[in-house]
Amino acid sequence: MVAVMAFAIGITSCNCSTPSAKFNNDLDSLGYSYGVLFGSQYSNFTDSGVVVPEKTMELDNFLAGFITAIKRDSANLKMTTEEAEAFVRSFQMKIQEEMRAKQEAELKENKAKGADFMAKNATEEGVVTLESGLQIKTLVEGTGKQPSADDKVLVNYVGTLIDGTQFDANDSIEFNLNGVVKGFSEGISNMKVGGSAIITMPSDLAYGDRAMGQNIPAGSTLQFKVDLLDIVKK
Repeated sequence: MVAVMAFAIGITSCNCSTPSAKFNNDLDSLGYSYGVLFGSQYSNFTDSGVVVPEKTMELDNFLAGFITAIKRDSANLKMTTEEAEAFVRSFQMKIQEEMRAKQEAELKENKAKGADFMAKNATEEGVVTLESGLQIKTLVEGTGKQPSADDKVLVNYVGTLIDGTQFDANDSIEFNLNGVVKGFSEGISNMKVGGSAIITMPSDLAYGDRAMGQNIPAGSTLQFKVDLLDIVKK
């Protein structure tokens, strides 16, 4: 863009479309045009958290630094380019540390809540806790075959967090049991075709210490209501 600007400013005449706003000449229009383009490009800095998550910048300070620098008014610059770059680097490192600390705290909290939930869930009627820590509550006992870990299955399922928030659901979906999280695979492998069950898995049998998008926080204990419809023929 800088190269295009330098080239454009050197042109004294052009076959330009006429802007709706009135300016004295093409260079005035050009200056305003670039102001609009740069302003549009950086407008989300002040209100969306793109630069600093969960924080905003003062627009007046941004404009003051921008205008002073673009005018090359070094006498009124409050920091040099080198100082600005150094501050941005150090501030970004600070924000990263804050975010890392926040994520670690949230992870610890999620795992503690999950452990409490599973301890309580283990006492519920009909819940069976497997050696791995996986918990299964059979709602409907299946009468068909029991899939192995390398089978492809056809299921209905609804996935929720321990607070009941639904993060996923599918009807009549096929997938390989060796291609899903360990708890899901193990749980369905302990069902029979025609059966329905609630599978509760600790985070280490689900997605572990990593978050999955916006829907599944790191360290989450997950529950799935599953209907095993069929084992898909190979």
